[in-house]
Amino acid sequence: MLSSTKKPGTKNNRVHQRTPFIVLEVQGKHSNEVFLASAENLSPGGLFLSSSKKLKVGGQFPIEFVLPDMKTKIFCTCEVVWKKNYDNLGLASEGIGVRFVDMDPSQKKTISDWVDKRHKKKRRP
Repeated sequence: MLSSTKKPGTKNNRVHQRTPFIVLEVQGKHSNEVFLASAENLSPGGLFLSSSKKLKVGGQFPIEFVLPDMKTKIFCTCEVVWKKNYDNLGLASEGIGVRFVDMDPSQKKTISDWVDKRHKKKRRP
């Protein structure tokens, strides 16, 4: 079962290029409770997370993760901009799109460089 707060067929209004990105652990803190999630893609503007934690669109929380290739720790506040609910084999989880709210410009550049580098590798024959 799949439901979404996005309307089917809506235009993709992405500002930043994104790349598939697997993070073993993303740590967030919501209502003084730490939760873990995994990320499936990353852009300089935000990421897509999968988590069993129920979060509301518009909700903000601190997040931190490490880029696998660079060993650079990223931390900032993010905001939930959309979500999808999944029920797979009786295991409920949410897919959420978050945007970075207050990321340091140097960390945003680090992510942008990492994404660009990954895309250049993908384009090579």
